[in-house]
Amino acid sequence: MFQLGKKAPSPTFLFCARLCVLHPFQGSSVLRLGWPTELFFRRLGARFLMKLIAYKTFDYNSQRLVPASRTREWMDKTPGAFAYHCLPLVMANSLGWFLINDVPCEMEWDGTEEADGLKVWPTEELTDVQKHFMPTSHFGSGVVTWHSEFMFWTEARICMITKGPSNTPKHGIAPLEGVIETDWLPYPFTINWKMTQKNVRVRFERGEPIAQLLPYPLDLISQTEPEIDSLKNNVELFEKFEDYRKKRTVFNEKFKYHATKRQKYYVRGEDSLGHKTENHRTDWKTKPFTDKTVEQV
Repeated sequence: MFQLGKKAPSPTFLFCARLCVLHPFQGSSVLRLGWPTELFFRRLGARFLMKLIAYKTFDYNSQRLVPASRTREWMDKTPGAFAYHCLPLVMANSLGWFLINDVPCEMEWDGTEEADGLKVWPTEELTDVQKHFMPTSHFGSGVVTWHSEFMFWTEARICMITKGPSNTPKHGIAPLEGVIETDWLPYPFTINWKMTQKNVRVRFERGEPIAQLLPYPLDLISQTEPEIDSLKNNVELFEKFEDYRKKRTVFNEKFKYHATKRQKYYVRGEDSLGHKTENHRTDWKTKPFTDKTVEQV
């Protein structure tokens, strides 16, 4: 039995505790880890391991999967590339994987709801295979649809969030997002963008990402217990906040005409008192997909 001390257990502890269920095993009652704990920790002391497979439906080679990039063209163009000082922005950029489009094309929408109101054409001469992966006006209403070359498989209770590349605005068009149950789905899903302006020509270059893919636990939201409380009820956290607020006020007044100055507490993974966290990340260390089809040749 867990013996709790005077301090309240952390949310992480409570979350993990809820995942522990008692199962009979070979005639006896033993504590067995429930999902996703059992999935994530397959043996005592093991690192977090999860399988994600992208099955190639055919050898079209018109799309690629790569770790999402930390960089963005508009961020490069900020004075001194200053946008990269925002670590949360950079981490969102590089979370997950990009689905890369290798079929360059342009499109234009006349603003109508009919499917033929959207015109799409290639900007280079394409092979018959590449033509198959040209985006189309499948749904109408200015929605541009790409068919994915890959069918994704995730472990039980893990879904796939598909969205546009983070922090990548594109004039005249916006990515649509979806949540797909890839732990059972036996066919590929589509990638969709929505034209936002009529009579505006939009271009997708060869090598441009059309989606960012993020595996996500299906039960995480339903098992979350949200609440609102006064910060003053958490004395320790309130004291840290007050220290930060006072130092931040002084800093902003001192450097109000120097927008490039930063305290960099978050970048260093510490609070204003100098207490560092052990859980700070500055890089996801995303692994590239291993191409098993090459190994089989």
